[in-house]
Amino acid sequence: MKRVLPLICVLVCMIVCGCPRQGEVPESAYDPELVEAAKEAAEAEKAAREDEAQRQEEYAKEVKGECDRETGGCEKGYICWDSWFCKHGFEDQCTAAGDKMCHKKCSDNSDCPEKMPFCREIPIFSGSDHGVLEKFCVSTKSKLDK
Repeated sequence: MKRVLPLICVLVCMIVCGCPRQGEVPESAYDPELVEAAKEAAEAEKAAREDEAQRQEEYAKEVKGECDRETGGCEKGYICWDSWFCKHGFEDQCTAAGDKMCHKKCSDNSDCPEKMPFCREIPIFSGSDHGVLEKFCVSTKSKLDK
């Protein structure tokens, strides 16, 4: 009995160690064509995720903007729509306006590109309650347009 118990323990250990771990499937369990198809599907999904990440990054750049009132960033003929209005009183309250994007200066809608087809006169504020009217292209109609 004393010799049998260690022998049984050794056999049990050999059986347990020789079996694949739970959750792991042995390589020989699948057809090689299925394994290859699964790898291709995983690569395609990874490429799709990378494409989506790139689209999100491009969108984030658009949302963050490409210019600001202090450093500029727009080429000649464009204006940075970086505006903020501050109401002075009991507590100073500032409200940001604009999208921090470069907008083409214009005189009418025909001057505007397809992406921003509407020429509008919009006040640009620089922290005071007095804005400077600037005419530039925007992407949305004004409330006055029918």
